[in-house]
Amino acid sequence: MRNNEYRSGHLGRRTLFTLITILVILGTILLNLLVSVLGQENIWQIDSTVNRYTNERFKNLTLYTPTAPFMKLIGDSAIPMVDQVNEERAQRGEDPITINIIFCAERDIVWNSDRMRYVLYTALQLEKEYKNHIKVDFININKNPSAVQKYKATSATRIYSSNVIFEFGTEYRVYSMNNFFVNNETSSEPWAYNAEKHFANAILAVTRAESPVACFLTNHGENTTDCTELRQLVRKSGFVVQDLDLSKDPIPENCRMLICYDPQTDFYAFGNLSEDGISEIDKLDKYLDGCFSFMLFVDDQTPELPNLEEYLEEWGVTIARGSSDGVEDNYTIKDTVSKLDKDGYSPLATYATAGLGASITADMRNVSYPAKVVFPNATAIVKAQAYKYTYVAADETEGTEAYRFGAYYRNGVTRYFNDVFLASDNAVAEVNGEQYEVTTTGNNFKLMTVTTEERVVQETNYFSQQDRSFLCVFGSTEFASNEVLSSDAYGNADVLMASLRAMGREVAPAELDIIAFKNYEMDLEAAAAGGLTVTRGVLIATVVLYAAIPAIVFFGLGIYVTVRRKYR
Repeated sequence: MRNNEYRSGHLGRRTLFTLITILVILGTILLNLLVSVLGQENIWQIDSTVNRYTNERFKNLTLYTPTAPFMKLIGDSAIPMVDQVNEERAQRGEDPITINIIFCAERDIVWNSDRMRYVLYTALQLEKEYKNHIKVDFININKNPSAVQKYKATSATRIYSSNVIFEFGTEYRVYSMNNFFVNNETSSEPWAYNAEKHFANAILAVTRAESPVACFLTNHGENTTDCTELRQLVRKSGFVVQDLDLSKDPIPENCRMLICYDPQTDFYAFGNLSEDGISEIDKLDKYLDGCFSFMLFVDDQTPELPNLEEYLEEWGVTIARGSSDGVEDNYTIKDTVSKLDKDGYSPLATYATAGLGASITADMRNVSYPAKVVFPNATAIVKAQAYKYTYVAADETEGTEAYRFGAYYRNGVTRYFNDVFLASDNAVAEVNGEQYEVTTTGNNFKLMTVTTEERVVQETNYFSQQDRSFLCVFGSTEFASNEVLSSDAYGNADVLMASLRAMGREVAPAELDIIAFKNYEMDLEAAAAGGLTVTRGVLIATVVLYAAIPAIVFFGLGIYVTVRRKYR
């Protein structure tokens, strides 16, 4: 009888212990889920961002809470346009539409990315504030690539999992994740968050009636027959495409980019004034002072253009030339190993993998097999002598590579000359059909470069904003030819799309500022000084409490079990 009672009691205790174990496991799982949900709902995140415009700390201390001017800008400018469009649609019996912010990966993947989480949080705050007008959505483009087909500028362009798409009706803009951050010139790592300006640019662009203008120059013998695909790609990037005779026409106020494709005659400069009394070089220089962009395509057959080339040297760019048998001519790049043609005059380019130039192609390189980029009949670009190379050492802790860039500072002007694409280590340069120079490892022939002019724009009496102009030079006109851009075999269209996204200057109001990253290392005294509303004692007590609770609970259960077993 006692044995039966003992067995019964023993089984009861085993059942109790099993039940306790199951409950602890379930409780742990539920606690993890709860913490995860609270984290994604922005309840348990800490940030010391201060609302500088109201001089009050945000109630919800989260990942860089959007500033009041940014939210007001969207509410005052974009939201009324959405209401106006939907009123017109309602009169036609059509359903209302919203501004869609589309991430090209599943929510968990976006949230778990160190960089993408910032952008997602900004989008979620907009959705929360304007829930009837803005919607955040997620598309897994690996499982459903056709869902983003309509956002491709051409069949050859690609949408990457790190892209963010802003859509309203038939208008859309595709942004690279790198657009939302500011990289230091001496490091490929971001040092600041610049999403507000780009969010404002994108949302205002898709909701406004007029789009920015990109002007193709026409008065220098430019090739107008082999760039129809290029013009179409620029148009699908969100620009209104216009032709511009720089010798007599003013640059439109809403022009964000000038494009010169295969010039054959020189620009007017200095004493050679254009028809309106202002030299073309002066127009171009004044235009680029406005934080806009100039894109130039040259090749191994581009004639000498003394005025334009003298101006290009101020931006660090020299077209490589050599002399053979007393005859000077452009370099022609030949590569008999990394090539697409039999003779080697269509070399495959090597991506720059560090520095500002590399940030343009970051999305393209962040895949298992980066697209092949070809530069047919290319010449080389050489750094101007006035630019001094600055070397940046590799940083193993940050996973960055060593690289160098050209730097120039004179009369208050700061410019940085960066590689984007290079010839391979097997390339040679020919002049007049004869081998003239062999590339060297670490100093390969440059096929595409980008130069930025950095300036500080005084926005108000209290705030200033660092901004930049761009000069992007391609060493091959056939890089953007109809044949190459219409082919799915090359990544040239992707490069152009990425360049247009990086350089397209859709203007947002000046008061939107960048936000420098905080130091996330745990420093209790610095945290208190930086504005976190905790004290050292409270924080230590909280940590100890949360560490001690599980130990106390299980210690108590252990005592209870031991006592019960002893006295049964």
